[in-house]
Amino acid sequence: MNKIDWFYLKRPLITLMVSILVFVLLIVAGFQYEKIKNEEHQKAMSTLRSTHKIYSNMVNDIDLLDQYRSLYSDYKSSGLVGKERRLSWIESLESTNEVLRLPTLTYDLNPQEKFLRPGFKTMLGVAVNSSPMELSMGLLHEEDLFALLEGLRLSIRNLFTVESCSINRPSPVSSSLDTKRANLTTNCTIRWVTIDAM
Repeated sequence: MNKIDWFYLKRPLITLMVSILVFVLLIVAGFQYEKIKNEEHQKAMSTLRSTHKIYSNMVNDIDLLDQYRSLYSDYKSSGLVGKERRLSWIESLESTNEVLRLPTLTYDLNPQEKFLRPGFKTMLGVAVNSSPMELSMGLLHEEDLFALLEGLRLSIRNLFTVESCSINRPSPVSSSLDTKRANLTTNCTIRWVTIDAM
Protein backbone atom coordinates (compact mmCIF):
# COMPACT_ATOMS: atom_id res chain seq x y z
CA MET A 1 0.00 0.00 0.00
CA ASN A 2 2.88 2.33 0.72
CA LYS A 3 4.32 1.64 -2.70
CA ILE A 4 0.94 2.34 -4.33
CA ASP A 5 0.48 5.55 -2.36
CA TRP A 6 3.94 6.74 -3.22
CA PHE A 7 3.38 5.90 -6.83
CA TYR A 8 0.24 8.03 -6.91
CA LEU A 9 1.77 10.81 -4.83
CA LYS A 10 5.00 10.97 -6.77
CA ARG A 11 3.66 13.04 -9.68
CA PRO A 12 1.69 15.57 -7.57
CA LEU A 13 4.69 15.98 -5.25
CA ILE A 14 6.99 16.60 -8.17
CA THR A 15 4.47 19.10 -9.59
CA LEU A 16 4.21 20.73 -6.16
CA MET A 17 7.99 20.95 -5.80
CA VAL A 18 8.36 22.34 -9.31
CA SER A 19 5.55 24.84 -8.60
CA ILE A 20 7.22 25.90 -5.33
CA LEU A 21 10.55 26.20 -7.13
CA VAL A 22 8.96 28.25 -9.94
CA PHE A 23 7.12 30.35 -7.34
CA VAL A 24 10.38 31.01 -5.41
CA LEU A 25 12.17 31.81 -8.66
CA LEU A 26 9.37 34.21 -9.62
CA ILE A 27 9.57 35.90 -6.19
CA VAL A 28 13.37 36.23 -6.47
CA ALA A 29 13.05 37.48 -10.05
CA GLY A 30 10.33 39.92 -8.93
CA PHE A 31 12.52 41.30 -6.14
CA GLN A 32 15.45 41.61 -8.54
CA TYR A 33 13.25 43.33 -11.14
CA GLU A 34 11.89 45.69 -8.46
CA LYS A 35 15.42 46.43 -7.26
CA ILE A 36 16.61 47.18 -10.81
CA LYS A 37 13.59 49.37 -11.52
CA ASN A 38 13.99 51.15 -8.17
CA GLU A 39 17.65 51.89 -8.97
CA GLU A 40 16.62 53.15 -12.41
CA HIS A 41 13.95 55.33 -10.79
CA GLN A 42 16.45 56.75 -8.26
CA LYS A 43 18.90 57.43 -11.09
CA ALA A 44 16.18 59.11 -13.17
CA MET A 45 15.11 61.22 -10.16
CA SER A 46 18.74 62.23 -9.53
CA THR A 47 19.10 63.21 -13.21
CA LEU A 48 15.82 65.12 -13.01
CA ARG A 49 16.94 67.00 -9.87
CA SER A 50 20.30 67.77 -11.49
CA THR A 51 18.59 68.98 -14.68
CA HIS A 52 16.15 71.07 -12.64
CA LYS A 53 19.04 72.65 -10.73
CA ILE A 54 20.86 73.44 -14.00
CA TYR A 55 17.64 74.92 -15.40
CA SER A 56 17.08 77.03 -12.25
CA ASN A 57 20.68 78.28 -12.41
CA MET A 58 20.21 79.16 -16.08
CA VAL A 59 17.00 81.07 -15.30
CA ASN A 60 18.80 82.95 -12.48
CA ASP A 61 21.73 83.69 -14.79
CA ILE A 62 19.37 85.00 -17.47
CA ASP A 63 17.64 87.21 -14.88
CA LEU A 64 21.01 88.55 -13.69
CA LEU A 65 22.08 89.10 -17.28
CA ASP A 66 18.89 91.07 -17.96
CA GLN A 67 19.47 93.18 -14.83
CA TYR A 68 23.11 93.85 -15.76
CA ARG A 69 22.16 94.56 -19.39
CA SER A 70 19.55 97.07 -18.18
CA LEU A 71 22.06 98.72 -15.81
CA TYR A 72 24.69 98.79 -18.56
CA SER A 73 22.21 100.41 -20.96
CA ASP A 74 21.35 103.02 -18.30
CA TYR A 75 25.02 103.75 -17.66
CA LYS A 76 25.71 103.94 -21.38
CA SER A 77 22.79 106.28 -22.05
CA SER A 78 23.83 108.48 -19.11
CA GLY A 79 27.39 108.76 -20.46
CA LEU A 80 29.09 107.02 -17.56
CA VAL A 81 30.09 104.14 -19.87
CA GLY A 82 31.60 104.98 -23.25
CA LYS A 83 33.29 108.00 -24.72
CA GLU A 84 33.48 111.23 -22.75
CA ARG A 85 30.66 113.71 -23.36
CA ARG A 86 32.43 117.01 -22.93
CA LEU A 87 29.72 119.09 -24.62
CA SER A 88 26.96 117.77 -22.34
CA TRP A 89 29.11 118.52 -19.25
CA ILE A 90 29.58 122.13 -20.38
CA GLU A 91 25.89 122.49 -21.27
CA SER A 92 24.95 121.14 -17.84
CA LEU A 93 27.30 123.59 -16.12
CA GLU A 94 25.95 126.53 -18.11
CA SER A 95 22.28 125.56 -17.59
CA THR A 96 22.91 125.24 -13.84
CA ASN A 97 24.52 128.69 -13.82
CA GLU A 98 21.52 130.15 -15.70
CA VAL A 99 19.42 129.21 -12.66
CA LEU A 100 21.95 130.34 -10.02
CA ARG A 101 23.20 133.46 -11.90
CA LEU A 102 26.63 133.48 -10.27
CA PRO A 103 28.50 136.81 -10.62
CA THR A 104 31.34 135.09 -12.52
CA LEU A 105 31.97 131.57 -13.77
CA THR A 106 34.82 130.37 -15.95
CA TYR A 107 35.87 126.82 -16.66
CA ASP A 108 38.66 124.95 -18.35
CA LEU A 109 38.14 121.31 -19.35
CA ASN A 110 41.45 119.46 -19.52
CA PRO A 111 42.28 116.29 -21.50
CA GLN A 112 41.11 112.94 -20.23
CA GLU A 113 43.48 110.91 -18.03
CA LYS A 114 43.45 107.75 -15.96
CA PHE A 115 41.34 107.98 -12.80
CA LEU A 116 43.68 107.39 -9.86
CA ARG A 117 42.72 107.20 -6.21
CA PRO A 118 44.51 105.43 -3.33
CA GLY A 119 43.13 101.91 -3.01
CA PHE A 120 40.97 102.24 -6.14
CA LYS A 121 41.16 99.09 -8.25
CA THR A 122 39.46 98.19 -11.51
CA MET A 123 38.69 94.87 -13.12
CA LEU A 124 40.76 93.59 -16.01
CA GLY A 125 39.52 95.02 -19.29
CA VAL A 126 37.85 98.05 -17.69
CA ALA A 127 39.48 101.48 -17.94
CA VAL A 128 38.21 104.21 -15.60
CA ASN A 129 39.18 107.67 -16.83
CA SER A 130 38.48 111.17 -15.65
CA SER A 131 38.44 114.56 -17.32
CA PRO A 132 39.53 117.33 -14.93
CA MET A 133 37.55 120.57 -15.08
CA GLU A 134 38.96 123.69 -13.44
CA LEU A 135 36.22 126.03 -12.20
CA SER A 136 36.73 129.66 -11.15
CA MET A 137 33.67 131.30 -9.66
CA GLY A 138 32.61 134.48 -7.99
CA LEU A 139 30.07 133.72 -5.25
CA LEU A 140 27.64 135.87 -3.34
CA HIS A 141 27.97 133.49 -0.37
CA GLU A 142 29.36 130.02 0.40
CA GLU A 143 26.07 128.28 -0.25
CA ASP A 144 26.34 129.11 -3.97
CA LEU A 145 29.17 126.56 -4.30
CA PHE A 146 27.03 123.75 -2.87
CA ALA A 147 24.05 124.89 -4.98
CA LEU A 148 26.20 124.69 -8.14
CA LEU A 149 27.46 121.19 -7.34
CA GLU A 150 23.96 119.98 -6.44
CA GLY A 151 22.57 121.57 -9.60
CA LEU A 152 25.19 119.73 -11.65
CA ARG A 153 24.35 116.45 -9.94
CA LEU A 154 20.64 116.89 -10.65
CA SER A 155 20.94 118.18 -14.21
CA ILE A 156 23.15 115.42 -15.61
CA ARG A 157 23.43 111.72 -14.84
CA ASN A 158 27.18 111.60 -15.42
CA LEU A 159 29.36 110.84 -12.44
CA PHE A 160 31.72 113.54 -11.22
CA THR A 161 33.88 113.92 -8.13
CA VAL A 162 35.11 117.06 -6.43
CA GLU A 163 38.87 116.86 -6.14
CA SER A 164 39.57 120.17 -4.43
CA CYS A 165 38.04 123.56 -3.68
CA SER A 166 39.40 126.75 -2.16
CA ILE A 167 37.39 129.82 -1.18
CA ASN A 168 38.85 133.32 -0.72
CA ARG A 169 37.25 136.50 0.55
CA PRO A 170 38.72 139.46 -1.33
CA SER A 171 37.34 142.06 1.08
CA PRO A 172 37.62 142.06 4.91
CA VAL A 173 35.05 140.09 6.88
CA SER A 174 33.73 143.22 8.58
CA SER A 175 32.72 144.87 5.31
CA SER A 176 29.11 144.56 4.22
CA LEU A 177 28.11 141.96 1.64
CA ASP A 178 27.31 143.11 -1.87
CA THR A 179 24.28 141.43 -3.48
CA LYS A 180 25.31 142.30 -7.05
CA ARG A 181 28.95 141.33 -7.23
CA ALA A 182 31.11 138.50 -5.92
CA ASN A 183 31.84 138.54 -2.19
CA LEU A 184 33.88 135.31 -2.44
CA THR A 185 36.07 133.74 -5.10
CA THR A 186 36.51 130.02 -5.38
CA ASN A 187 38.65 127.68 -7.43
CA CYS A 188 37.58 124.05 -7.73
CA THR A 189 38.75 121.01 -9.61
CA ILE A 190 36.10 118.46 -10.43
CA ARG A 191 36.62 115.24 -12.37
CA TRP A 192 34.10 113.86 -14.85
CA VAL A 193 34.36 110.07 -14.68
CA THR A 194 33.89 107.78 -17.68
CA ILE A 195 34.28 104.02 -17.89
CA ASP A 196 35.60 102.41 -21.03
CA ALA A 197 34.85 98.68 -21.12
CA MET A 198 37.35 97.29 -23.65
